[in-house]
Amino acid sequence: MISMQLRSPSLPCSRCGAATLLAAVAVLAVALPAAAQPTVEYALGLAPFQKNVDYDKLTPDQAKGATLKMEKEGGLNAWVVRGPRGEVLRSFADTNADKVVDRWSYFKDGMEVYRDIDADFNAKADQARWVNIGGSRWGLDEDENGTLDAWKSLSAEEATAEIVAALKTRDPALFTRLLPTKDDLVTAGFEEPLLSELVARAAKAGTEFASLAKAQQQIGADVQWNNMLAPQPGVLPVGTPGVAKDVLAYDNVVALIDAGAKGASGQVYVGSLVRCGDVWRPIDAPQVPGAQGEIAETLGFFTPRMSAGTANGEVPAENEALKPLLAKLRELDGALRNATGKDREAAAAEQIEVLEQVVAGAEADQKSFYTRQLAETIAIFVQEGTLTGGTEKLEAIVAGSADDEPLQAFAAFRLSQARYAAAMQEPGADLGELQKAWIEELAAFVKDHPTAADAAEAILQMGMADEFNDNEKNALARYEAIVKEFPESGSAKKARGASRRLQSVGKTLALSGTAVDGSSVSLESLKGVPVLVHYWATWCEPCKVDIAQIKELYTKYGPKKFAVVGIALDTDKAQLAKYLGQKPIPWPQLHEAGGLDGRLAEELGVLTLPTMFLLDAEGKVVDRNLVIADLEKKLEEMVGQ
Repeated sequence: MISMQLRSPSLPCSRCGAATLLAAVAVLAVALPAAAQPTVEYALGLAPFQKNVDYDKLTPDQAKGATLKMEKEGGLNAWVVRGPRGEVLRSFADTNADKVVDRWSYFKDGMEVYRDIDADFNAKADQARWVNIGGSRWGLDEDENGTLDAWKSLSAEEATAEIVAALKTRDPALFTRLLPTKDDLVTAGFEEPLLSELVARAAKAGTEFASLAKAQQQIGADVQWNNMLAPQPGVLPVGTPGVAKDVLAYDNVVALIDAGAKGASGQVYVGSLVRCGDVWRPIDAPQVPGAQGEIAETLGFFTPRMSAGTANGEVPAENEALKPLLAKLRELDGALRNATGKDREAAAAEQIEVLEQVVAGAEADQKSFYTRQLAETIAIFVQEGTLTGGTEKLEAIVAGSADDEPLQAFAAFRLSQARYAAAMQEPGADLGELQKAWIEELAAFVKDHPTAADAAEAILQMGMADEFNDNEKNALARYEAIVKEFPESGSAKKARGASRRLQSVGKTLALSGTAVDGSSVSLESLKGVPVLVHYWATWCEPCKVDIAQIKELYTKYGPKKFAVVGIALDTDKAQLAKYLGQKPIPWPQLHEAGGLDGRLAEELGVLTLPTMFLLDAEGKVVDRNLVIADLEKKLEEMVGQ
């Protein structure tokens, strides 16, 4: 019989102190006595080296239902930790049959998302790899101190996310490890004279980033990376001056961000990305609107260059016409931040006019990128009611992009959103008929553009409508289709949770988190009494009405007969704390960043507020869509007077 003993190595004292253990190594030993067997609690206490890993964790109460057993995993011996429902939570495996664990795997929703790897088999992790729905990042920790030193694999999207992370943490090292070395650029396919130019730009970028990270105030700790906006990648073919083999690159890359507490969106200008082996790398320092004055235009890989001997990094004359227009757009961005009423309408109209001029004057390979920006901006202004004639402009973009399917799909989805929002703003609008027309338009969009990125969001909206109309069978089918067809999309996270919610009645609800007062809360620990789980936010007025009635019942029955857990989905934690300070609520309030797009909402696919679950004394869901009018009657049935 083979068994496994788990023990932890110390890291250098400069990182953790002589007695502190940060990561784990598992050792296989033959015929160990029973006393040497590891415990579930110990195995669950092991954690990834890297901080930014989203994996399943159990509370102490939940851990009581977990198991730890030796299993065969793809022919390998591994200790496998399973949760109360049999789902895999951890796996610690020996990949080279030397009876020493060299791979530590962590799971989310039963699927592996991350692994620490000991590639040189010295009982210390030297690689970190995100897999499956966790992403495609693969980092190297060459000195085995817990901090990644280089990337082995990194997608373009993940590169922009790393840039945002470096800005929000003000850590130049995170950005520097993204920059290409001379060897990286040679691997990409560059040669002289372009090679020296790019090496110099990368070196300059490291210095500029250090100054930017220290000075910028726009990107705080609560800012979240949202997406990457870019035109399609291009190829610098072999034979181009300075190119020894085909080079794949992006120009005009923008990282979209959710701007933290205010819930606003913003952008970080990344510039160009180039693929060096399996890693996408920036060439220049990012630029943050509002932090550096006017955003400087950088030389892209596909910017037409002057004739031989003048490749000095200057923007060619052909692009000069766009420079004042782009400068005007940045000026208007600043004006729109605080503008209201007629001033905002005027600034919005002017911004659209300037964007249209940019599209008209853009080079062919940049036209799609700027057209997307134009469509997105028009849709936003139409939805907030600050732009007239916006739907007609979007219709023209859709009609004019028939030869570019991705662009047409992008514009068509924004047109449908804008059309629906504009109709809702009309006096005397028939909400039922508008909703019906909206769903029909979404269905047509999915039929016409089945593989478009926005198809996942369209199907999600259709599933929500099915739920609203009590057609839960259709809703479940749509949610499952999203997970199958678009597994890595943001919509898939919500759809996966919504499927779990729709099938939750009669099942134990596993939910835990940190309350606004810093305490840990888990539904597992509240077994013994009925529990109401109330999803709400301070901006949701019906939610506040619910809270008033819940307070009455909470007072009537008391915490020994009836427990309540609030899930506050505010994006602004300060606003939530202010509200609770003025109107205290006697039960715990869980809160995490992200609001309706955060973990607490996504785990159960909470798509609208208020949403309430009622659990029995055993922790099983009795009602997953409770309305406040039914709460008192159900409580009387469960606990009596």
